[in-house]
Amino acid sequence: MNEITLTFTPEELRELAKQLYLASYFYIGTGYDYNENVMLKEITTRICATGFLEANETGEFTHGGPTEIPFTLTNDATEECELMVELYEGYAVKEYLPYALADRDFADKYGHMEVEEIVNNGKLLQELEAIQEKYKEEFEKYGVTHLRLQQ
Repeated sequence: MNEITLTFTPEELRELAKQLYLASYFYIGTGYDYNENVMLKEITTRICATGFLEANETGEFTHGGPTEIPFTLTNDATEECELMVELYEGYAVKEYLPYALADRDFADKYGHMEVEEIVNNGKLLQELEAIQEKYKEEFEKYGVTHLRLQQ
């Protein structure tokens, strides 16, 4: 494998490390085993090791413990990512979950149907939209408080 050398300012290293941290969060959030992604761990380690060695004055990089990634971001730096995580989670609940649950309920009642079939049938479309509105109102009023997950 050929390697290339890139040079980053301390701020760029920090931002790149935060982006990798977010990527790992979203891997975990989707049920993907982050620990199995060797390449992401290696890239994260390289970026954070470089930050630890060359941009230590930022105080944003740390050396991990024996069971952790060898180099990583400090908690202060990862806390800055929390806003992005909260925005993503809010978006997922508000813009995705009501529709996914409505689709599930609709399919339970009518079986799987093509989108065109639903859109071209006013009665079915109204019923699907009513289910979507019910879920949107529920999440608007209660968030995920009443959400029950079953396998």
